[in-house]
Amino acid sequence: MKRQILKLARPVLSPANHMVISRYYKADRPLNDVTEQRVLLFAPHVDDETIGAGGTLMKHAASGAETHVAFLTDGSGSQSTGAADEIVAARKKEAQKVKELLNLTSIDFFDEKDGQLTSDKRTRAWIKGKIETVQPEVIYAPVFVDCHADHIATAQLVRDTLEEMGREDITIRLYEINTLLPKEEVNCIVDISPYVSRKKEAIDVFQSQAIDFDGFQRLEKLKRHLVAGSVEASVEAVETFLELTPAELRSRFDRVQGKYTYSEHFKQVNKEVTLLYAMYKNLTFKRQVYAESRK
Repeated sequence: MKRQILKLARPVLSPANHMVISRYYKADRPLNDVTEQRVLLFAPHVDDETIGAGGTLMKHAASGAETHVAFLTDGSGSQSTGAADEIVAARKKEAQKVKELLNLTSIDFFDEKDGQLTSDKRTRAWIKGKIETVQPEVIYAPVFVDCHADHIATAQLVRDTLEEMGREDITIRLYEINTLLPKEEVNCIVDISPYVSRKKEAIDVFQSQAIDFDGFQRLEKLKRHLVAGSVEASVEAVETFLELTPAELRSRFDRVQGKYTYSEHFKQVNKEVTLLYAMYKNLTFKRQVYAESRK
């Protein structure tokens, strides 16, 4: 019933959503180059890599970079029907298809149960092994303020493992999935215009998930308004990140870790028709959390 109501309301809601969101993102920011040649992305779930950074991964690959993706959970808790083992198998099959579409160098699976990802010794050892093998110049991980616990845990695993390794020489780019960065926190904007259709093709692979993805796809086009007016017309879509050093990640993560239950405050931005509500739901609180992380 709810889905039907939203479908009927879409002709009215979508244009209004787009107008308000375009104004929200209106800025005069520069585009950023991504020049690193050894890239490692940690994805809590299959599809997070594509939603959050699929275009950027393709851009890296097009420049000749090695692009490696490590999936941390097994997908058994996906919003889907069927037995858990069937869902796990389907998710891995989808990941293999997406590997080809995104032109990834490699993918790997840690296979922790959905919802049980934590920064424990066993998991950090696996993360360390991936970092030692790939020797990345840049690591992509989810933002540390998010309504899914596995996303936060992934950011913490990167934070903790790099500290244990004493690695301060790796760039960290935090990508958005369920919960967006406040626009003030975005400090890396990547033009993915040549890869929009290929990214959509990759997203369409994810049939094991009974959720909508059109909100994510609309956002990458609306966020182009962040770009300086002189080049905005030539940009179809962007992906946005919070770029930090390992020391900055530690500092900012630690200031807010465990203080809030974000699932009580935020709604995921996967549906285009509810995009405005999801973006603005407790936006003031979100800005306060990020400001607190900078103090």
